[in-house]
Amino acid sequence: MPPKTRNKNLAFFLTCGLSLKKWSETGLLEREIALYNLLASQFQKIYFFTYGNRQELAFQKYLASNIEIIFKNSRLPDFLYSLLIPLCHRHILKSCSFFKSNQANGAWSAYLSKLMCNRGGKFVFRTGFTWSLFAREENKILRFFTVILEAWLYRVCDSALVSSAADKAYLQKQYHLSSTKLIVLANYVDTDLFKPQPYLPKLAKSIVYVGRLHPQKNLFNLVMALQYTNLKLDIIGQGKLKDKLEKFARSLDVSIQFLGIIPHQNLPNLLNRYKIYVLPSLYEGLPKALIEAMACGLACLGANIPGIKEVIQHNVNGYLVNPNVKSMRKGIQNLVQDDRLRNRLGNEARQTIEKKFNLKNIAKQEIKIYELLSK
Repeated sequence: MPPKTRNKNLAFFLTCGLSLKKWSETGLLEREIALYNLLASQFQKIYFFTYGNRQELAFQKYLASNIEIIFKNSRLPDFLYSLLIPLCHRHILKSCSFFKSNQANGAWSAYLSKLMCNRGGKFVFRTGFTWSLFAREENKILRFFTVILEAWLYRVCDSALVSSAADKAYLQKQYHLSSTKLIVLANYVDTDLFKPQPYLPKLAKSIVYVGRLHPQKNLFNLVMALQYTNLKLDIIGQGKLKDKLEKFARSLDVSIQFLGIIPHQNLPNLLNRYKIYVLPSLYEGLPKALIEAMACGLACLGANIPGIKEVIQHNVNGYLVNPNVKSMRKGIQNLVQDDRLRNRLGNEARQTIEKKFNLKNIAKQEIKIYELLSK
């Protein structure tokens, strides 16, 4: 029986201010569009609403034939444009049955489009991370408005997709939401792309971190944990802390290398050069970089916090530590010194990702959500 979505259209709204070009520049394009290229076969049409200009059309070749890019053909500021999308593109949005956000920032475009163009449609409020949790480092006024806006979006949505059980529990308690409205839909990995490559030579004295250079990631403690270990830290990613981290590592005589942004399709080959991946964060949703490293069969060490411990079971498919210097140093040393432990954790990590975070399985789960909303 064909899915109930086959004759329906989906409007997908990128985060306010983001574009396919920016995804490409940050090496994320392939990862972010992979799900929609799979979902496209189950819809009549998918529309991508982006904040880029006409140059966005250059990325059409990477998308399924029934995905159409709706670029920002205006000089309006991004926030104002996000409010006016339903008016600017009413003729397209009237044909859509589902209105899905990419993140909380800009999700109002999806709701306003439903409200103004098709009240019988469904607003699917997807968030990769919980906005109010990640706003804790902002000033009090910004945090206040973040909570108010987030609460409103959860109240008006028809379904909310969160990436972790920890996020669901927090949101239920914070906003008194029903468990049926909140659905845990994990982040995904293309396990055909991210897979072990045992024939590649490994960097014996290096460990790798992938992600933003941000205070949330607890990288200064990681650098301190590596002091006196004779290990090198390779960092894939970018952020405002690069210069401070480089100076700090130099002061401790810790070898650190910044590899910058790596295109997503090149990341598996690079990850497979390492034996150990580390993620020492203070808080997380469900980290995409972690599950990609696990899919490649690396021994992964992560902080024992919600989000990470939903993926890693200590000493089963990874290694959990407290996010302090002493605990991280001990965990890293244990992994470096024990080949059998590393290999066992890496093998189990790969199996976990294949079972729970496989891109094709996540796509099937999302289609079922749209089918339920169609009833």
